[in-house]
Amino acid sequence: MDKGEMDRRIIRIELFEFDVPCCYHHTRGKLENCRYGLLKLTDEGGETGWGECLMSVGEKYFDLVNWARFLYRFQKSTLTQALDTVRLYRVLWGNVKADLVEMALYDLMARSQRKPFVDVLGSSGGFGSFESFGIAGHSGRSGNGFFRPGTAAARSVGSGSRSDAEPLFSSRVRQTVGFGYAVADREYPVRRLFQAERELHPGCCGSLLDDLRNACMLRQEGMALVMHKDYLIGPACCLWEHTAAVLGADWLEEGDNPEPVRLAPLQAGERIAGTGFQLDQPVLFAESRAYFVVL
Repeated sequence: MDKGEMDRRIIRIELFEFDVPCCYHHTRGKLENCRYGLLKLTDEGGETGWGECLMSVGEKYFDLVNWARFLYRFQKSTLTQALDTVRLYRVLWGNVKADLVEMALYDLMARSQRKPFVDVLGSSGGFGSFESFGIAGHSGRSGNGFFRPGTAAARSVGSGSRSDAEPLFSSRVRQTVGFGYAVADREYPVRRLFQAERELHPGCCGSLLDDLRNACMLRQEGMALVMHKDYLIGPACCLWEHTAAVLGADWLEEGDNPEPVRLAPLQAGERIAGTGFQLDQPVLFAESRAYFVVL
């Protein structure tokens, strides 16, 4: 991202509260009386960035205005200043608030560059973009010795296996790839055969950004992945699903445990920018319970 984009100031900060009776978190189990926060940042160029978090669980009363006061720190900040503020105040605010803003800032950066969120995260984390990953593939190979994500391949799943005639992706993920990110048109060198599938749940490594980094590292090691939706509802859900498509992971949106209804599907496009989440302001106002804004 060039210096000019990093110097753009945040001119509007909006936080929407969504209440969900219960949801399932793989690590914490069933959560009741959940209050989600969806953060929307707008910069002076008119670009937006989105974040998502669980603001409270199991609390009878919740004061959104009091919870969101920390957002005043970002008023008129540049992206560079905002990222520095997150690092400076993380210990004081806690990981939930810091991660919420950090996700929205990375999303804002990614949309400004017209890149997928995971490419920007990869560059900042030192592992590069997905296009240069050299992601280890399944055991199927094309004629030139490279792995093509659209190629069928045998894969061990418990005691069963996948035949050569079987498609690599689940139908849902294959649809996502088709309208979101043309991963099936790329080829990646094979490092090793895939091991048994590894199930990944959001929130198991800390923040969603930590989960994304973990998924990328496992994929580089040649692990076949299954990524679950679980408790995600907004931009985090779109980001997690898009990552599943890019990594060639199976995507599971419905399980045996309660999963809240997502707010919006992953947006279609030749190349998804940012998280791929977008929801019009009228819909946000109509569906959210409370609203907080910093101008």
